[in-house]
Amino acid sequence: MQEKLIRVAACLLLAAVGTAGCSGLAFAENGHEHMNHEHMDHSKIGAEVHDHTQHQAMLEQRGVLSRTARSYTIPDIKMVDRNGRSVAIRGLLDGREPVILNFIFTTCTTICPVMSSTFEQVQEQLGDRRNRVRMVSVSIDPENDTPARLKAYARRYNAGSQWQMLTGSVANSFAVQNAFEVAVGDKMNHKPLAFIRAPGRDAGWVRIDGLVAASDIVNELNRLESIK
Repeated sequence: MQEKLIRVAACLLLAAVGTAGCSGLAFAENGHEHMNHEHMDHSKIGAEVHDHTQHQAMLEQRGVLSRTARSYTIPDIKMVDRNGRSVAIRGLLDGREPVILNFIFTTCTTICPVMSSTFEQVQEQLGDRRNRVRMVSVSIDPENDTPARLKAYARRYNAGSQWQMLTGSVANSFAVQNAFEVAVGDKMNHKPLAFIRAPGRDAGWVRIDGLVAASDIVNELNRLESIK
C-alpha cells in the first residue's frame, strides 16, 4: 500500500513537472532570462503522501522566478544536525563561506523532492568547490524530522558533509523560518525558495522565489563571488 502511494505521488509530480523537467522558467530582475530546470530523480519521493494542493499548483505554474536582495538577522540559537550534534545557526550562516539555504520537510512529496534534487545537482556542478560552499536545509517539520530521518533523507540525495540538514525544537525551527520571512504556520503552505549568500561576514543575501534550476543557483553564486 505504501509503495502504491509513493508511485501515485511520483506520477502526480511527473505530470506536473513534465518529462523534460521544469523548463520554460524565467528569472526576473530588470528583464527576463529563460532557463531550463535540470532533470530530477523522481524515485526520490518521500515516504508519505499529504494534501499538497497548493504545492501542485506551484509545480504547474512554472512561471517567473523573482530575485531580490535581502538582509537578515540570524537568531543566536542552536539547531541539531542529522548526526544529532548541536549546531549554532548564526555561526553556520554568518561565516566567511558562501551559503546556499532552503527550507524542506522529509515527508513532502511535491516541491521538496524538486528542491532537494536541485541541491544534489548543485553539489555536482560545484565539483571541487563544493567543500568551500555551505549548503543548508532547515526542516520546517521538526516534530517529525528527527536526526535519523534527516540522515536517511541526506542519503537519498547523496548529501555530502558540506550539506547540513538541520532540525531542532519547534520554537527554534520557527525562529529561523521567521528570520528569513518564510514562516507560514502550516507546512503544506510553504513555498519553494532558495537563499544565497556571498562570501564574507557582512555579505547580504539573495532570495529566489520559485523552483530554480541548479545551474542558476551556481551562476548566481558565481556572480556574487565575482563582485566581492
